[in-house]
Amino acid sequence: MARNLGLEVGVDVAEQIRVEAARLFHQRGYGMTAIREIAEAAGISSSTMYHHYRNKQDVLFAISRQFMIDFNDALLPVLNDSTRPPRDRLDDAIGLHLKISSERHTELLSIRGNRGALSPVQLDTIVGLQATYQRAIRDVVAAIQGPKATRGDVAITTLALMDLINGVCQWFEPSGRLSIDEIADHYRHLARSLVIGAAP
Repeated sequence: MARNLGLEVGVDVAEQIRVEAARLFHQRGYGMTAIREIAEAAGISSSTMYHHYRNKQDVLFAISRQFMIDFNDALLPVLNDSTRPPRDRLDDAIGLHLKISSERHTELLSIRGNRGALSPVQLDTIVGLQATYQRAIRDVVAAIQGPKATRGDVAITTLALMDLINGVCQWFEPSGRLSIDEIADHYRHLARSLVIGAAP
């Protein structure tokens, strides 16, 4: 019988559910994971599970939403710090983006592979959080490229930059030849070439 973690002091049951669900969604796939299996992995009963989340879709939404809130809380202060040069802000943001992506890759990949399972309202919420981050990146790109850059130029460069750094989590292996810090250094150089090279 599963331990009822909800009765144990200091245990964040909702967080434990999200952690185990992300792992199962990543390993087995969203469609192949039953709500009962998530409860068992989290060490709780099914009744405790339903006390926190109504269904599997709500669990996926909670994983996605919490990840993006944490992500934005970490990145937006860096990107929006107008006291620092925009190139420095972009450099730091790229490093932090890749660090978070590597440390929480299980959550990130479980989210990316299952966006279609979210309801339209849930998806709009996640897209809105992502758009907030992308706007902050775009503003930094615009500041680097200067007033001669058109809105279209900045938008295309921003999308290309996002594709560049978002793709790392798909292939990065912690046991690989390069550490995430070394990869971040390389990607900073790529980003500078992309952003500065695209400036008019």
